[in-house]
Amino acid sequence: MAVAIFASCIFFLKIKKLKIIEKNRLKMSIKENGGQIAFGLNQQCTHVVTEDANALSPRNLKTIQKYELPIVNVDFIWDSIKEKKLLQCENYELSQTLPFKTGTQMTLTSGDDDRPKEKDVSEENHKHKLDDRRNLEKLRWYSDNDEYVPYFPKEFELAKYDILEKIAAHGEYVVLEMQCFQQERSYPFCIRAHYSMLQGHPKQKQLMPAKTSEEARRLYALCIQDLKKTGFELRKDFPYQAEYLVSEKLQEMLIADAVSSSVLSEEVGWFVELIWTEAVGHLNGLLDKPVTRISLNDVSRAEGILLRAKTTWEETGSLTELSAIMSEFYKVIPHKNVLDDEVSKKLIYIKRDLCQLIRDMLNISEINMSVLNLSSLSKYRALRCRIDALDVKNEEFNSVKHLLEQNTSENLIQVLNIYKVSRTTESMLFERNLGNVQSLFHGSSVCNFVGILSRGLLLPNVAEDYALERTDFGYLGSGIYFSNSVRTSIKYSQPCETDGTRLLVICDVALGNCWKTKEYCYCSSEGPPLCHDSVHGVRSTEKEKSIFEDDEFAVYRTSQVKIKYVVQYTCVNDIIKEFQPIIQNELEDQRFSFEDHDQPRDYTLPSHDLLNDISAGLLDRAGNPIPLKDIQIKGRIIDFVAEVVVFQTYENETESPIEAKYVFPLDDTAAVCGFEAFIKGKHIIGEVKEKEKAHQEYREAISRGDGAYLMDQDAPDIFTVSVGNLPPSTKVLIKITYITELSYENGNLCFHLPAAVAPWQQDKALNEITQDSVRKICVRQTEAKREFSLEMSIEMPFKINNISSWTHQLKIKKTDCKAVVSTTEGSFLDASGFSMEILIGDVYLPRMWVEKHPDENSEACMLVFQPEFEVPFDHLSLHGEVVICLDCSNSMAGSAIQQAKEIALHALNSCHLTRKISVLKFGTNFVEICSNLDDSPMDSTALKEFITSATATMGDSNLWKVLRYLSLLYPTKSKRNIILISDGHIQNEGMTLQVVKKNALHTRIFTCGVSPTANRHMLRSLSHYGAGAFEYFDVKSKYNWERKVKSQTTRTLSSQCSSISIEWQTHMTENPKLSFTPAQISALFNHERLLVYGFILNCTEAILKAQVDNQELYTLVSTSELQKTTGTILHKLAARAFIREYEQGMLDESETQHEMKREQLKSNIIELSLKHSIVTQFTSFVAIEKRVCMFIFKPSFPPFFS
Repeated sequence: MAVAIFASCIFFLKIKKLKIIEKNRLKMSIKENGGQIAFGLNQQCTHVVTEDANALSPRNLKTIQKYELPIVNVDFIWDSIKEKKLLQCENYELSQTLPFKTGTQMTLTSGDDDRPKEKDVSEENHKHKLDDRRNLEKLRWYSDNDEYVPYFPKEFELAKYDILEKIAAHGEYVVLEMQCFQQERSYPFCIRAHYSMLQGHPKQKQLMPAKTSEEARRLYALCIQDLKKTGFELRKDFPYQAEYLVSEKLQEMLIADAVSSSVLSEEVGWFVELIWTEAVGHLNGLLDKPVTRISLNDVSRAEGILLRAKTTWEETGSLTELSAIMSEFYKVIPHKNVLDDEVSKKLIYIKRDLCQLIRDMLNISEINMSVLNLSSLSKYRALRCRIDALDVKNEEFNSVKHLLEQNTSENLIQVLNIYKVSRTTESMLFERNLGNVQSLFHGSSVCNFVGILSRGLLLPNVAEDYALERTDFGYLGSGIYFSNSVRTSIKYSQPCETDGTRLLVICDVALGNCWKTKEYCYCSSEGPPLCHDSVHGVRSTEKEKSIFEDDEFAVYRTSQVKIKYVVQYTCVNDIIKEFQPIIQNELEDQRFSFEDHDQPRDYTLPSHDLLNDISAGLLDRAGNPIPLKDIQIKGRIIDFVAEVVVFQTYENETESPIEAKYVFPLDDTAAVCGFEAFIKGKHIIGEVKEKEKAHQEYREAISRGDGAYLMDQDAPDIFTVSVGNLPPSTKVLIKITYITELSYENGNLCFHLPAAVAPWQQDKALNEITQDSVRKICVRQTEAKREFSLEMSIEMPFKINNISSWTHQLKIKKTDCKAVVSTTEGSFLDASGFSMEILIGDVYLPRMWVEKHPDENSEACMLVFQPEFEVPFDHLSLHGEVVICLDCSNSMAGSAIQQAKEIALHALNSCHLTRKISVLKFGTNFVEICSNLDDSPMDSTALKEFITSATATMGDSNLWKVLRYLSLLYPTKSKRNIILISDGHIQNEGMTLQVVKKNALHTRIFTCGVSPTANRHMLRSLSHYGAGAFEYFDVKSKYNWERKVKSQTTRTLSSQCSSISIEWQTHMTENPKLSFTPAQISALFNHERLLVYGFILNCTEAILKAQVDNQELYTLVSTSELQKTTGTILHKLAARAFIREYEQGMLDESETQHEMKREQLKSNIIELSLKHSIVTQFTSFVAIEKRVCMFIFKPSFPPFFS
């Protein structure tokens, strides 16, 4: 069913020149296409149609201006009918000067709609100060009845509000509201003031229009200042005596926000205890450990495993493989009793419902800091909605009961209780403007209602995601299902274990334009058929057959649903049980204080490399030094990558065999790809094997008395070499080969060889027990100098201008693009390590490298992109705003909030080029402080105090509220950059990402992850869709935090490449298999390097496409067959890049899909590691030396503790 072109249009016609027959034809065409014709010009009209704007009367023009109606010519009607869609008005508008009198009657402040021009900063600051002083002297308020005041519709969004009370007159209030209008209007913002008393008159209202968000925020702040000067002060709470003053929109929010009330009725307390007991009891009956001991990351991983099980069930149905997958699930989510039943699709969906329930309980527990034995009031507050029990004598109770009785057969159910529900989120986002709002039913198990009330109804992940038996098998696709029949809702409910009753939800559902069908209609969660808002499965009748037994409705956006009531009822054969909980109306004492008053007040970040702060050398347990004999380095550098071979010689000078452990320090971009040992004329070559198998072979070799060598990767920058059974007075030469990427600093390519690792990482690696047959000696890096030599070849795509080292003297031989460097004789390696800087020409030009494998039919490609924009700083960002968002939710308690404050303070100090800075602390709600809303110099003192006062006590993480507030007040003259510091465990993830995507053109998001349990996937998603960047702040490498913060703040000022895609050009006749990484590239900033690796045959060209400042960038990079190199360095680097994307990348927007793909790729990653001899978290190097003579060891050595 096609939608009428003019379905939502009301036309006012002012046509004199057309003939009568043409006028009638025009009117008939409008009506045939769903339009209406108004006889008078008023606010209901949407278009004014005329041939000549001068034919309109002054009264008409005044109305047009007030309601901002478009004036179009007749062609607009005919062309819209021809194109079969409602066209934009811009191309058909008639120009006409409208009378907008300002004079003494009204002076509207307005912002400049043009882009900011380059001006002298001091002059602009002075202008704003004068404007603010003038505004403070005479803020002009107007009423709705004033002449020429712009018309403001009843539908609006509320960005913020405040209430002030007069100090000298208790009970005299002023409520300020900042209202935002989504339609394109001359004045899209309006500040309204509601007075309980003004100049002796009660309940007065005033308004002040604003053209831009910047102007609205400035005027709002000035209004508060002005009111404070007249004896008012801000209140933190909202007294109920003032609720009658405010708009209906604010009343809805206040009703929903009334959860914080300290009074809980006995009826509501009983209901809360019922659903809580049912949820907890359901989990306790299934799980082998308390739900609070399961992490949200575990739940995500479990959901990924279940999704893989579902995919396997659909594709192969292999019971053996399904059993193995479900075994992994039960390891992550331990069950008391694991049934040996055959794995079925229903079992998979039941476990997915279980994961959702666990997630709901964990999200709720964040509000109460995982306090056990919560009071009824705490449980009620954790539900994040207002619940009121309706009295049976209440008219509303009888009205709802009548609605149920109308839609069910007689005596099918017995209504016991009805609870009215108000949720803030739904009140703010409900799309009532779609129309066709109906009250519909939704049934579910009682154990799900803790989640339903706390986060609302969710869209299923797939169409068939229903654990209970369905009658329609999900015939309306992946939507939220409703019915107008109670009988249908009963099919999805079950009697609860606690008291035997059932629950159903009555919702307001905005169906809008509803598609009716009697057949299967598969709609994804993206939406219904084009031009429709919902789908209606029409029930079968005797006259008209349908696949639906009952009327069912599906919507595909959570914003189309608003929960109104929860009905408790029983069916005829249900058995009622007695349930008498103890209702506790008091809050438990907060015995758990995560914010220690003795916390250090020093928030400065270390600026030097803590890896160098290592004392001692090669030590035994008694502290006796065992000096490392020498270190030799050989390597090869190609552009931004390097292959390095390290030779280390050390000796067991004792009279007993030992196991020595040596910690090998590398940066986090490196990967070990070769391990060999030379001892007593023997050459032992290490093999990469799966970690468990490698460790087993190592232990068995030690117990046999054989020589054994083991290398592990304990962290991104830590490799440990275990040398087992090193004979007395014996030297051993260890050869380690690794690959790495060079950094780019101050215009130079930088190669660095670190000399030490952080003590806490080193001790952890040294303490690990790998065998228990021989005494173990620890080998640590030291500040002591040791003999050192280095030789490296360098190959660059462009001319090498200079090579230097600040740590060592170098001997250099070079041509234009190639060079060989070596250290001078007598060189030593101290705690500074080795550093070399290479300056080349044209470093910002893109290039391509292709390497052929010497033994296989394989080619590895590397693309190098490092853009340099003509304007290094983004002009719009320089004039824009930086918003530092600090997560103060309860999950940030402990060290996470302290680390977040350190990062926030350093980010604040780094934003010295930005004129406007705001800081928001958020949890369940948020509080904001702005340094300046004009362009005056920033005063950071108040901002620093605001940050340091932060505590992780603000409830759960409603980031969406912050982003929605900022999106309503969108920047009109500049860009906004948000620096988000969080652990990533946020509520309403889908809604949050939706807001981010919608506002990405003017608001960028740069995320900073803290806490070992951070949800890195969510933080990466926010920065990816917010056209920003993500940095994780690991406490183990705190020395680089300053660099990471600086990188983020520098990016906020930079232009960027976004919407990046790469097209590979191959010479193969068949479609090539493209395998490259990173698969998703969110943004690339000025002077930032991007290396793209791929395994692609016969490829000599690639095209980079991107958007730079709304302009398309098209860059072709190429090489030739003659320029291809032969070797394995790029193959290994490409393999390492794929492994790194597996470990750190975002494999899918959906966290469940991301975790499923991780599980699926695990075997491929291990295979890639084994093939290219790269140590990963799943693999290790092991080498075994068979010995003829065995040493006899006595068990009298004391145990080793490093």
